[in-house]
Amino acid sequence: MSENPNFFRTVFDEANDTEFDAQRFLLAVESQFQSPDVHEEVRWRLNVLRELSADPGLEEAGSGLRKALSRIFATSTDEQEILSSLKDLTEVEGGADGKAVDLRRFMKRERRTFDEGDYRKVLLKKIENTRSQVQNLMLFFPDAVDELTELSASLVELVQDLKMEADEIQAIRAKEEALRESPEFANYESLKQAFLKQWLGRFTGMSDEEIENLAPEEAQRLIVEHQRHQMTQLLKSEVKLTSIDMGEHLNVHDTLEGEFTDEAFWTGANVSAKKGFRDWVLGAVQAFGMLKGQRYALFENTKDADQMLLLGIGVADISEEEGELVKMVPFAKPFTRKSGYLLEVRNRGLGDSAEYYVELRHYVLPFLFAFDSMKEFKLNGDLLSFFTSQY
Repeated sequence: MSENPNFFRTVFDEANDTEFDAQRFLLAVESQFQSPDVHEEVRWRLNVLRELSADPGLEEAGSGLRKALSRIFATSTDEQEILSSLKDLTEVEGGADGKAVDLRRFMKRERRTFDEGDYRKVLLKKIENTRSQVQNLMLFFPDAVDELTELSASLVELVQDLKMEADEIQAIRAKEEALRESPEFANYESLKQAFLKQWLGRFTGMSDEEIENLAPEEAQRLIVEHQRHQMTQLLKSEVKLTSIDMGEHLNVHDTLEGEFTDEAFWTGANVSAKKGFRDWVLGAVQAFGMLKGQRYALFENTKDADQMLLLGIGVADISEEEGELVKMVPFAKPFTRKSGYLLEVRNRGLGDSAEYYVELRHYVLPFLFAFDSMKEFKLNGDLLSFFTSQY
């Protein structure tokens, strides 16, 4: 352990003259926290700090980074919470032009020579990520499902080649390059850009022409800036975005899901209300989750911190056929906190279904009203009527 258990709080105390010692800071992190991921996230930001300190025009950004690092460790001792905060620390205010400074552009990566085994592993990981993006894009661009399915089939073929160790690596590389130059892959890349432009168009009110002329880094800056504005709007409605890792809860809810299989609950919901539910979930995930690489966003009722709602995209069913695309479905999942643990509000076959449906609406309504108060969302009237008329 560090000689001073309050080291991080002392460094963060802006009232004293403690000098920020990067080496000592890293040693304190490594001695007090076991996670290698935490160590690595701190290490590269301290390297960036060295770069910022060497540039007279970025002194303010360097000061902001020191304060942000110190604040993260001074306000929490939970490794997962700290890791999440570190991963969110990708920019600081204080650029020479008055704009935020993206820390990632200062990262230095060592050149690495891949042997054949490394190449196969890296390419498999890339394919896995691409297929995951393909599944996401299918939800937001249903008209492109056929082209995206074609791309997925080509990716599966490439995976099969990679798993055949007898296949020549040069031939696999040639197939990879050919796939990247194919119309299907070009369409996929266009859809990824369209997703960002769609986000900007929906949530900032910018015109198509304004969005088209944005540089990629400017588009990212605007998105981050507007997300902060959206979170402020939510807080006014007594709902806030929460950063708890909910990866283990991405199985589809038994009632509040976009296939509407619980017919008893959705009785009375017309086509418009059901579309409104899907649009709400997808819009919330698009606005708050997917730009962080997550298929979900978790919200908390600030009037009752034990009430939470997860809006996410989950797997409806898993095909037994290797390489088949899984079916992704938008869903909402209410939680209540009991004795410090999060408990999903589900139909567990206990008690009256009617009481269960009332409980579901009780947990969902505060979040529905909060989103409806935001002009960028303004929820479907039929969806609101469906939830309020039977409550």
